[in-house]
Amino acid sequence: MSKLAEFMEIVKSYVLKNWNNKNLITSVLCVYGVYKAIYYTFFDKLRKIPGPLITRFFLFPTNRAKSTGKYTDYLFSLHNKYGPIVRIGPNMVSDSSAADFKKVMASYKFSKSSFYDGFGGAHQNIFSTKSEDFNRMRRRQIGPAFSQTGLDSVESIVEDICITAFIKKMNELVEDSNGSAQFNYFKYYQDVTADVIGELAFGERFHAIENNGHPVTGWVNASMRKSFIISSFTLLKALMPFIPALDTVVPELKNFCLQAINNRRSLIKSGKFDKDRIDILQMLLVAVNTSNKKPLSDDELIAEMATMVIAGVDTTSITMTWLTTYYMLYPEVYRKVVDEIRSNFPDRNYKISDKEAREKLPYFVATVYETLRIRGSVGGALPRDVPKEGVELSGFYIPRGIEVSMFIAGAHRDPKVWGHDLSFNPDRFMGPNGENLKKELLAFSSGVRICPGRNLAWAEVLMIIPNLINNFDLRFPKTSLYGPNILDPSNGNEPMVPKDVTYATRPPENPDRDCNIIISKRS
Repeated sequence: MSKLAEFMEIVKSYVLKNWNNKNLITSVLCVYGVYKAIYYTFFDKLRKIPGPLITRFFLFPTNRAKSTGKYTDYLFSLHNKYGPIVRIGPNMVSDSSAADFKKVMASYKFSKSSFYDGFGGAHQNIFSTKSEDFNRMRRRQIGPAFSQTGLDSVESIVEDICITAFIKKMNELVEDSNGSAQFNYFKYYQDVTADVIGELAFGERFHAIENNGHPVTGWVNASMRKSFIISSFTLLKALMPFIPALDTVVPELKNFCLQAINNRRSLIKSGKFDKDRIDILQMLLVAVNTSNKKPLSDDELIAEMATMVIAGVDTTSITMTWLTTYYMLYPEVYRKVVDEIRSNFPDRNYKISDKEAREKLPYFVATVYETLRIRGSVGGALPRDVPKEGVELSGFYIPRGIEVSMFIAGAHRDPKVWGHDLSFNPDRFMGPNGENLKKELLAFSSGVRICPGRNLAWAEVLMIIPNLINNFDLRFPKTSLYGPNILDPSNGNEPMVPKDVTYATRPPENPDRDCNIIISKRS
């Protein structure tokens, strides 16, 4: 018999002899505390994993970081101190190794952890599901909409929103302000991506650009924050089916999706729906669940459509927000981008397509890659469960049942891949070596769970930003708290970057204050 087993026999004997003692509860709690201390100090399978002592016993520091939006900063602080593998809870580790990231994401062996339960709603969806079969099924059902062929079929629609409608709105702002206007680019980028996902998902745009916004962007922000916080706490997830207020999709967004579903059914029933128009909603309405051979229920449809809206609005707009911010902080980079765009497309009225941007604007494309590396739109980590055979990661054996969180932002600073100069430097993605580094980018995840909407995200960025810059000059207002000469001593005297906040995605912490810009017609 092991010493731990002997100790537990002594505890059991004591409890049985004193079960009616008024101090029993206190005694049991004390004994339990001693047991946990002994176990996690001498017998714990993760005892060799470095990390703060408190994380051997409690999840509190990790959950506090998650609930306050500081999870990315928290993980950086731990990895900077302890290395690529660090313990963040009794049964959790975080991993910032790029090689480990690809290893874990390469197959379905590492299933999504319980963190995803309830993410984006009480019903499983393409993002939250832990089932390999379910994920494959949904990808088959909606995959054509996000394939390059599918996007080519709606290119004119996306172009009309990302270029025509957006540039028209910018011109109106400038003309109404006598040639120079201040606008919040975080907000307007959300308006554009909202209109795009409205068209591709529901078959009708939200008209957020023309109307200076749409409630859907607020619903998205609230749902993302709520999903991340509730998914971090086991008790809240367990109570979600019984307490409607805990549903991670705000009711306004759920009702909006349900109304759109019912409207589409009415159009189909009346024969007024254009059968040649195929969007994500229509794909799901005609889809059949392979598990029960039945069409998707209303709850399943709402879960998928809400997920599409949340993912489609938030991530791409955040990428463009950080890209614009870095242009303003690094004027020499911005000037090179301006020169490249305007020399290749001297006619400001010419509509630059995403394909032309990719082919003719290599430096601009490099700045997008570098922004995705240094400040990607996905924050925190992607938690996975270690399979029964266990796994070795960065020299440490991780046993089955442990949750390993793959830290994307940390992997994007892995010195084995990116070297030790981690400052904003788009040149790293230029030339033959740059082409190789592009394959190391993990902003859209990797392997079997790679983001199905990555082609759409690239198309939006490659349309919106080049056409914006080809038409307008951009600069921070004089009242901005940030600029190329406002330096950060803690980051090698690089320009100070606005703080971010992590609730699954990683937007600026204070976009209303920090994401304002002056635009004027190009000189």
